[in-house]
Amino acid sequence: MQALLIVTPIFLLIGIGWFLKYKKVFSPETLEENNFLLYWLAMPATLLQGILRADMDILQNPLFLIAIWAPYFITLVIVWTTARYSETPARFAALTLSAVRGNHFFAGIPIVSLAMGSRGVEAGTLILAFSLVIMQLLSIGSGQLALYGTLSWKSVRATGLQLLKNPLFMACFFGLLLVFAGVNHLPPWINETLKILAEISTGLALLMLGAELRLENIFKMLLSVWKIVFFKLVVHPVVTYLIFAALGLSREMIQAGVLLAAMPVGVNTSIVAQAMGMDNEYCSRGIAITTLCSILSLPFWIGLLGLA
Repeated sequence: MQALLIVTPIFLLIGIGWFLKYKKVFSPETLEENNFLLYWLAMPATLLQGILRADMDILQNPLFLIAIWAPYFITLVIVWTTARYSETPARFAALTLSAVRGNHFFAGIPIVSLAMGSRGVEAGTLILAFSLVIMQLLSIGSGQLALYGTLSWKSVRATGLQLLKNPLFMACFFGLLLVFAGVNHLPPWINETLKILAEISTGLALLMLGAELRLENIFKMLLSVWKIVFFKLVVHPVVTYLIFAALGLSREMIQAGVLLAAMPVGVNTSIVAQAMGMDNEYCSRGIAITTLCSILSLPFWIGLLGLA
């Protein structure tokens, strides 16, 4: 029951966002402007603050990087070995893309923050800082391999260039650069500015997530995308939990890492799918249904992880 109470404010905010969009309080221009604010200012500030506050002693564990990279690879291997032969190339490409691309920023960090507080944000941002590139390369590479049967250097290069234009990745990169340079504390006036920007992110991100949902024929959609639901909300967090625990990561790292892995499909996944010629409609339905199903799955993980 306590786990359900933890996620109730989250889904109330998502529901309010959906209702405001349904009532046309949020115009397309408002959505675009608020998403810009989140993407370029609020979420980068949250990530930068989290990294600067994080305990970097975890980097002394030589298995840390293996632990945070392996779940992506193993989940994709499971998808390829169990679901490849019953799908068209375009749909399977969308499936393998969606299986590991979670809504880490618009849902993950806010939910980790509400469930774990600042210690969760610190652990979560550190995990994302070191795994974001691998997640991008593996998911897009797997999708391309499913679609065309081959990988190209051009796609890898394009993914790398996109990351360099991504403010969330650059916030992680800049934060790690400061830490490795021995700068763990910013001047108070900069730190306070980042704090105010970061405080915008949780509520606004969840409202915008709700506003992006498209909810028509929910039961029919669930039947069509149950594989995405299974791999993203069950297989990926289970694999993450087992690997993090087996390789001896701390309790906070396990909790934050599994919660991030249990997030619904990232809202930008359909954009990637469309750009690469995958089944974009299938991917969009997966985003909506995994978001709805996480109303049940997240309390389960929160309870299992001892956060309630």
